[in-house]
Amino acid sequence: MQQNELGPVIAQPVYESGDSIKEFSRFGSVFILGAGQTTLLICLPAIAEETGLGYGLLTLMVALGTCLFIFTSPLWGRISDRFGRKRVVQSGLFGFAASFLLLAFALHGLGSGLLSRELAMGLMFLARTLYGLLVSGLYPAVQAWVIDDSNHSNRLSGLSRITVSINAGRLIGPVIPAVLISQGSLFPVLAMVVLAIPLLIQVSILLNDKASEVRQEKGSQEKNQFRQMLKSLWPVLLVACSVTTLFGLLQYLIGPILQARFSYDGVSASRVLSILMMVAAFSTVVAHLLVSRFAQGRLILSLKVGSVLLLFGSFLLITATHLICLIFGLVISAASIALLTPAYTTLASEQVGQQGVLTGTLAMIHTLGYTLGAVLAGLGGSLGIQMAEVFCIFLAVLLLMISFLLVESPKRRSC
Repeated sequence: MQQNELGPVIAQPVYESGDSIKEFSRFGSVFILGAGQTTLLICLPAIAEETGLGYGLLTLMVALGTCLFIFTSPLWGRISDRFGRKRVVQSGLFGFAASFLLLAFALHGLGSGLLSRELAMGLMFLARTLYGLLVSGLYPAVQAWVIDDSNHSNRLSGLSRITVSINAGRLIGPVIPAVLISQGSLFPVLAMVVLAIPLLIQVSILLNDKASEVRQEKGSQEKNQFRQMLKSLWPVLLVACSVTTLFGLLQYLIGPILQARFSYDGVSASRVLSILMMVAAFSTVVAHLLVSRFAQGRLILSLKVGSVLLLFGSFLLITATHLICLIFGLVISAASIALLTPAYTTLASEQVGQQGVLTGTLAMIHTLGYTLGAVLAGLGGSLGIQMAEVFCIFLAVLLLMISFLLVESPKRRSC
């Protein structure tokens, strides 16, 4: 689920690698980004109960920050090319700490009576706006920084460590609210600030890097490449958008389902949700290890099997009347993501020559998908949880139809 934009394509490495402090700073920054995503998601039921704000309104607030990534990430990419990666990572960490601090102030002010409900809500939306404007550059800047420090032989391993770092953050992040949520949602939010500040200081004392020499291409040529890619890959890209939208929607629905169907209060729902998110992240990692060999050379079959599994898992999750059924539904859904994501990414990469254009487009679609998932969850929260469940089934069936009817293998397409 993000998060997810790739940095620009670099002509050649311009830095020397091997600095362990720099490595820790970069991967630590991505780790805390993943931890912040899951921590805020898990705290939403408790925040809704403590503040009296509707769950739908809170999910829209979260979606606002995510949606801004789509528009601001390309801008931060150009800034990092011109002024260096370190400054953009600094800005991202500062925005991360400032947004969570502002959110904590709004929660404290509303709980203590210092702030009115309207003012506190405005500060929350301001915090997420700040998050979307500044933090959107952190992940692509770290990716570009790693590419700068690598060559063709070790670039893949460096980028893989970034993926491992953000997933580790999403896996470990739920531990924070699980431990602190009994004291109130304010404490897990403040914990994010406490973790971000040392990283910001550590990045700030690193030596300044230099602006990169980015490969320049004509704008008209880039537009033509992008149009050709959309023309040939639109079914695969539609699969990517459907998968991320559906899984994002499922993640936001678990909290309301725990409260409405299993009678958990806000704090208890957040505590259970933290455990479920760890189970989901662990299921994704295990499934990836188990199905990687199966997916090799069976991309279309993997896409179809993953679509069926996601439909089954989604249906089991949203209709569960026992907690064990909900857990099984979540595990199956998370495992299907581990099968679907590498399948459609590899399938797309085999059909285009410009990998930079492809990865940037997929990153934008992933961000857009998770944003749509949050928006649909918020809309469903306003109209009723049953409407959100209808959205889930519709997306799952749509994904199934695209996988079976529209997506073709590269060999068949070329015939």
